[in-house]
Amino acid sequence: MKSNWLHRIVKYLKKVYFHNDKRVVAYLVCVAIATGFWFLNALSKSYTVDIIAPVHYTNLPDNKTLANKQPEKFDLTIRAHGFTILRQKMSFLFMPLEFNVNEMTNNRMKEDHKSRYAFPTRLFLNQLSYKLSNDLEIMSMSPDTLFFRFDAMGQKRIKVKPQVKIDLKKQFKISGDISTDPDSVLVNGPQVLLDSVQNLKTETIRMNAVDGPILEKMNIVPVKNLYFDTKTVQVKIPVEEYTEAQKLVQVNLINKPEDVNIKLFPARVKVTFLVGLSRFSGINPEDFKLTVNYADILKGKQQLKITAKSTPAYIYDLKITPEELEYLIEN
Repeated sequence: MKSNWLHRIVKYLKKVYFHNDKRVVAYLVCVAIATGFWFLNALSKSYTVDIIAPVHYTNLPDNKTLANKQPEKFDLTIRAHGFTILRQKMSFLFMPLEFNVNEMTNNRMKEDHKSRYAFPTRLFLNQLSYKLSNDLEIMSMSPDTLFFRFDAMGQKRIKVKPQVKIDLKKQFKISGDISTDPDSVLVNGPQVLLDSVQNLKTETIRMNAVDGPILEKMNIVPVKNLYFDTKTVQVKIPVEEYTEAQKLVQVNLINKPEDVNIKLFPARVKVTFLVGLSRFSGINPEDFKLTVNYADILKGKQQLKITAKSTPAYIYDLKITPEELEYLIEN
């Protein structure tokens, strides 16, 4: 439909203006040539104009971490020939102005121990002009001052915390501490950030139907602006088969006055638990601390609740039989 209308318009123009009259065509060619010469003449003249230059910052001091955000663009007043101005405007559409921080500031920030700096932008006008074009002069620039604020750098050894999500086969349990090798890494970065980090996490280990020890090499989860001396650790998860065990354990009465004699019934109770096969023979009744509290007697309770104050490491599903004791106060 569109091309149909276009065809009609062209046909009409040919009929009205160009039919047997080549003078119109010659006239339009002359106008086009004159316009071209005028445009070329205009571009050959010098102008002072304002342009916006997007900025990319490079070569920051490698011994410091920038803490504040820098301007994303400069407003420049430039003087140049029209050709140069047009070319530069087109260039900024595809490529930002590069601001080489160390070069522009003569490495002052790298060699100085201060954390805050302010540089009047007039100091950079000649260098930036040269970077853009030999035929261009930057007259002024906004913002008129660049502010750099850096965080102090530090070093700290930080513990690694493994992240684990595993499902174990029936009768299998974790039988010891989950550990990493190394257990900590040396970290460099801004001191204020180092002070806020208590531990580093590994990527999460996910496994199903586990029936034996796990030894996996895992990456440490990166933290922005922190640099680790090693990025991976070996994660060790002890897993073994568990079996049921029983022991007869004595129960102790706590908080009893010295002049009071109390007899507990029964004095020893049965504890049932799951323990790893490697630890089975090493579990003794003395490894359990079971107590009842004299304060319950003062409250008039007829039976005393047994509490497990301490138990051996890495036993599971502890059951105490009976769970409560009777007592007799002796004169």
